[in-house]
Amino acid sequence: MRAAERDQSRKRPHPAVMAALFAALGLVLALFAVALHANAMALIDGYRATNGQAGVPGTVTVERAVDVKQGRACTGTFVPDDGGPAVEVRIELPGRCEVGQEAEAHLIEGRTSLFRGYDEPRAWAAGAKTWAAYIPPVILFGLLNLPALLVVVILLNTLLKRLLRPSEGPAV
Repeated sequence: MRAAERDQSRKRPHPAVMAALFAALGLVLALFAVALHANAMALIDGYRATNGQAGVPGTVTVERAVDVKQGRACTGTFVPDDGGPAVEVRIELPGRCEVGQEAEAHLIEGRTSLFRGYDEPRAWAAGAKTWAAYIPPVILFGLLNLPALLVVVILLNTLLKRLLRPSEGPAV
């Protein structure tokens, strides 16, 4: 019987290894949640700005246009309608942008993020549909967050069952 118990204990990983694996898994799941938040906020900001519901209204002028895989990346200057200081921004326009092109747009300040590019200000012109590029990452990171949500629900369920279980008094 002792030999069988030793064989079973050899098959189990060391508790420190399990703790490290759970910590790594928790970190990855937390990063999925952060990525979901960053992409969802960019999606919402872009949609609202292109519809004039958010951001500072003003005029953008394209100063640089670079061809990239998904089309063209444009940067330039945004000048607020209220006469505030000009701001260097990434510009989102409907269709292909050209150097020197001007358009009415709404400025959205970047949000603090662990990921590159989300903290930079963007000017969104009416009709720009580039905000839709955030839909696949939102869906992906939303689905990747489901295991973490499931773990939280299971832990809360277990905790509630233990807390709500009637306590057994001392044996008489």
